[in-house]
Amino acid sequence: MTAVRRALQALGLALAIVLGSSIPASAGLADTAAVPAMTLGTATVVAPGNVVGKLTCGPTTSTMNVTWTPSGSAKVTGYTVTVHFSDGVQQSSFAAGASTAAWSSSIPTYNVTAYAVRYSVTTQTTYGWFTQSALTGSFRC
Repeated sequence: MTAVRRALQALGLALAIVLGSSIPASAGLADTAAVPAMTLGTATVVAPGNVVGKLTCGPTTSTMNVTWTPSGSAKVTGYTVTVHFSDGVQQSSFAAGASTAAWSSSIPTYNVTAYAVRYSVTTQTTYGWFTQSALTGSFRC
């Protein structure tokens, strides 16, 4: 008796699934809504302007100097000054402050006698975007 009852229940369940899945849904989606016009813009990070390099040669220690016009971009945190050596080596130094406009560092005179140097300055922002200036002219002792 239990086997017959289980068989009838399984048959009824199978029949309900087959018939239930063949009936289409009756939901109607006829409502519409206007979407307002939107404009999407992206921020532009402006590189520092008027980047000017200088190298003051000394007998054992020389001084590298760079000046620039600060970027007008929003949320600037500072600038990265990169020294590009003629052998392909690059050394970077962070100059903090959005209004910072100069950087100076000493270097052994041998390094700037053996290799010419050029400078670039990169704007850094709080949101991680950056833009590098053009390279300055070449300097060597």
